[in-house]
Amino acid sequence: MKIIHLAYLTVATSLLLAHASLAAPAITGVTAQQRYPWNGKVDITYTVSGDIAAAAKAQAAIPSLKVTATDQDSGTTYTATSLSGDTGLADGAHSLVWDMDADGLTPQSTNLAFSVSCKTTQATYCVIDLSAGAEAASYPVTYLAEPPSGGFNVDEYKTTKLVLRRIEAGSFIMGEDQSDTNHRVTLTKPFFIGVFEVTQKQYQLVMGSNPSFFTGDKNPVDSVSYDAIRGSANGANWPSSNAVDSSSFVGKLRARTGLDFDLPTEAQWEYACRASTTTSYSYGNNADGDYMWYVDNASSKTHEVGTKLPNAWGLHDMHGNVWEWCLDWYSDDYAVTGSDVTAPTGPVSSPVNQRVLRGGSFGHNAFHASSGYHKDVGGIPSSSYYTIGFRLCCPVDMRKVEDGSGTDGTPVAAVASLTGFATAAKSESAADGFGTAQDPLDFVSRIEWLVDGLNFDSRKPFGFTLNFR
Repeated sequence: MKIIHLAYLTVATSLLLAHASLAAPAITGVTAQQRYPWNGKVDITYTVSGDIAAAAKAQAAIPSLKVTATDQDSGTTYTATSLSGDTGLADGAHSLVWDMDADGLTPQSTNLAFSVSCKTTQATYCVIDLSAGAEAASYPVTYLAEPPSGGFNVDEYKTTKLVLRRIEAGSFIMGEDQSDTNHRVTLTKPFFIGVFEVTQKQYQLVMGSNPSFFTGDKNPVDSVSYDAIRGSANGANWPSSNAVDSSSFVGKLRARTGLDFDLPTEAQWEYACRASTTTSYSYGNNADGDYMWYVDNASSKTHEVGTKLPNAWGLHDMHGNVWEWCLDWYSDDYAVTGSDVTAPTGPVSSPVNQRVLRGGSFGHNAFHASSGYHKDVGGIPSSSYYTIGFRLCCPVDMRKVEDGSGTDGTPVAAVASLTGFATAAKSESAADGFGTAQDPLDFVSRIEWLVDGLNFDSRKPFGFTLNFR
């Protein structure tokens, strides 16, 4: 007697915890069809509605496709690794092939549920491609979980690409006095900060000009003022506003990436510099020329970024080479003494009309380059000196604040449920109807397949033909 098996293939719907301003994307309409005669391959189609990539980018996450097959009899789940075809996550229909032979899989059942879902990995690095230059309308943004095979300390990431590293939220003692009674700072949100100081080539690609006194594409840009970086109109209003002038370096970079770039606050800078250390420098308590360019070894000039050892978080030149602008107004006692604070943005003004500089330079003593050095180091926003440069910072919530959206920094997540499938069997005499089956539970959507005519292949215990009725 011919047996007709009725199987429900439930659509795995991917709900992304996305930005409030973005519709939650989903994966729907999953279909699966074995090859006939059976050769170990299954053709799978699915439809993406919404922009998964944009939702992931909004929270600096890396999306990837996940395909599984679950044996509804035994509960065994098989995960695909040998996928070919269109495995994309862009809006629209997609078609791929799963080579189960190549994965060494031999399911012992014809009652399989195929699932397509999106999973995300937290991005550790953000890379901006500047190669299109100062006239470009936009710059491509890429997120990486790991450095590339050759690392970041190569010409590409010092000239045509900017690379920033994710720094997790946390607490630390701020300032030179590292006693437990002194000024504990808590940063509540993760952020990205430049692996290197911004170089002359990078600055020129954004602005179309290079203000530096020294020359060298891979040297830090110098002689750049706070006003040039943020602007002297809107850009002068920190901490009351993080707006910048459209003609400034940060203004142009925001416009071409849609990301909320800025200088780091003084607290962010020191937290990133220390990399969980409490010593005078991020590597210990004594000056060490292996980690910094300073007056004793720099020969009175800047040097290529990344030629000294990084701190524990992979950040180069946090000590020496050039002073680095921070967002905050300068005050003598701020960050030296005071009560515990959370996510500080600095004083509301400066008695000397100066912004903070941190990290020391090629022309200064080693103690100026220590992690917590703050005293008597500030710069007039309009001033530009050949000892001063900067590095970039960006919140993990990568969208510009102007669009009114917000996030708690939670990585984008996708969920696929495989519970509640139903199966039924009936005789050929009942072929006109679907028979009875337990209703699937709690699914957003589903697609029903009629498995008509079970065709086992002698080479495999798994083999079936799916036919529409």
